Amino acid sequence: MRKKGIKLLLAGILAMLGSFSYAQTKIYTWQDFVDEVADDEYAEQQGWTEHMEELAQLAAHPLDINTATREQLGMIPFLSEEQIEDIHTYIFLHRGMRTISELMAIESIDYRTRRYLSLFLYADQSVFARRDTLTLKKLLKHARHEVSTRMDIPLYYRDGYSFSPQSGGYEGNPLYNRLRYRMNARNRIDLGLSAEKDQGEPFRGNSGWDSYGAYLMVRDMGKLRAAIVGDYKLGFGEGLVVNNGGFATGKSSLMNQPSQGIRAKRGMDEYNYLRGAAATLRFGHTELTTWVSYRQLDATLNSNGTAKTIQTSGLHRTQTELARKHNLSAIVAGGNLTWKRKGFYAGGSGYYQHFNRSLEPGTAVYRRIYPKGSNFGVVGAHYGYKHQWFSLAGETAYSTEKGGWATMERASWKVNTHYTLSGSYRFYSYNYYSFHASALSENSEVQNESGATLRLDATPVGNLTVTAYADFFYNPWPRYSLDHSSSGQEGSIRVEYTLKRNNKLLVRYQLKRKERYNQMELHNRLRLQYTRQLGTSWQLQSIASLHAMDQSGTGFAIAQRARFQKQPVQVSTQLAYFHTPDYDTRIFQYEPLLTDMFYYPSLYGHGIRFVAAGRYSVWKQRLLIEVLYGMLRYFDRSTQSSGMQQIRSPWKNDISVQLRLRI
Repeated sequence: MRKKGIKLLLAGILAMLGSFSYAQTKIYTWQDFVDEVADDEYAEQQGWTEHMEELAQLAAHPLDINTATREQLGMIPFLSEEQIEDIHTYIFLHRGMRTISELMAIESIDYRTRRYLSLFLYADQSVFARRDTLTLKKLLKHARHEVSTRMDIPLYYRDGYSFSPQSGGYEGNPLYNRLRYRMNARNRIDLGLSAEKDQGEPFRGNSGWDSYGAYLMVRDMGKLRAAIVGDYKLGFGEGLVVNNGGFATGKSSLMNQPSQGIRAKRGMDEYNYLRGAAATLRFGHTELTTWVSYRQLDATLNSNGTAKTIQTSGLHRTQTELARKHNLSAIVAGGNLTWKRKGFYAGGSGYYQHFNRSLEPGTAVYRRIYPKGSNFGVVGAHYGYKHQWFSLAGETAYSTEKGGWATMERASWKVNTHYTLSGSYRFYSYNYYSFHASALSENSEVQNESGATLRLDATPVGNLTVTAYADFFYNPWPRYSLDHSSSGQEGSIRVEYTLKRNNKLLVRYQLKRKERYNQMELHNRLRLQYTRQLGTSWQLQSIASLHAMDQSGTGFAIAQRARFQKQPVQVSTQLAYFHTPDYDTRIFQYEPLLTDMFYYPSLYGHGIRFVAAGRYSVWKQRLLIEVLYGMLRYFDRSTQSSGMQQIRSPWKNDISVQLRLRI
């Protein structure tokens, strides 16, 4: 009893000190998080935008750490299973957390992770009040409701609106609209509805918005850990069989592992998800997940009625794009069985997929390894061991269509509290293919690649963080633009130094060698970023970026960002000047945006880009009003884009308005 009392006293002291400390420093924001994790490595990676949009949704709807399940904490991609276990152990021993600052008492969670978690978690102190037995009526009575809508208004005209639909022009108007509703009852019941119309898509009287989504999810109902009906995503093992539910671990990523288990689809992605039902049951140390899905997909057809290419854009603006809509359907059924005990885990995943049309991708050399036929199966086994100081993990998978194999093995060793070494090896046969896979790779598919990655995470001193990695990859089958096998290398070092008063200096350098169009390209990227905090309301950030190539030359961009935050107002602005020789030397630059929105545009050519985002909350922060203005001006051209997307002006201006009501 005495030891327990001492622990409670220490927890209380940490909570008070943490609260005082947090009050003296700036509030960590979504923009701060993206500045730290966004990387050129991910800017062009398939699914990156959708993953970040879903993470933005989580930041807008943080979880109560006292009631969050292991599966819900697993939605936070930089949180390891060891850290999740430590959080639950702490909450069990101390009967909850009074503030998030108590995370300082958990040894496995360092300062950087605590800073990230402050964005996605909060502590509801009502956990210390007398707990009544939860009933459905009580859950629904205390449920939180949210309705939001966003409208994008372009102040320019594209050529697609000048032509009739019969001539290839756009069927709809240039407005974008999104509508969402969400209900959450103490993280036990989650309901979501969404509708979206992209720019140029028609808003029809009968069908309304172009795409719709819905889900109903329940958690922790006895042996039923989670169940969902509607739109959802999944992730198991290292993502070789199924991982459309979260991030794939990257070379420079701060994310620890692919997301595990069932997740509701909260983003507006129109391709990478499942639609149907899924459930997870727990029996002791074993969990069984089963799922079934039926989706209608967009596809380009061959003259014989077979499907040549599955379309992933979700755009239906012209008669050609509308002709591709929903002319391919897919049925998927699968399951996963996972056993966990004392740091060890092992399991297996598999699914069967059937298309109503046969896939015939064509005879081009790079397309010959694409999946062919209408019936596909994938099975895999994942395994690993996690300890406080080291971890081992891996997965091996087999696809039936061409008999291909894939394997991913990784290991991590925490030398001490300051240094962590990690490495991974991957082999993805060109005969292997899974429609729902996502894992560490140089290319977008888990196919036709082998490679090895070494990485160092170091904190030599408290205010200095260093991340470095080296990656070596090989593609045995010719990729697009090549007629032979190819290889490449990539290395990067990222240094962040925190000065006094929360001012930070970040330096990142990346070198990549990769073959394209039968010649080796050498990319050098450098980024310098200085963040200065002025009191508790103002933040200034200066950014300089450089991208050099032997064939094209050197491009650069400089940007100045300013943010003012004082309830109930927040204003962010950014002005960027860029000058690059061509598209190949483009520079990616994250911008201030609206809540639940993620955009990582590329700047190329010669011009300036200005963005201003304003936020105003009223009615005890229940009503949020946001406005975004963006301006782009080119100095080296009189038109922008091409074809139906062409703008006959060097100027491009946009306005976005978003309203969010919470009850």
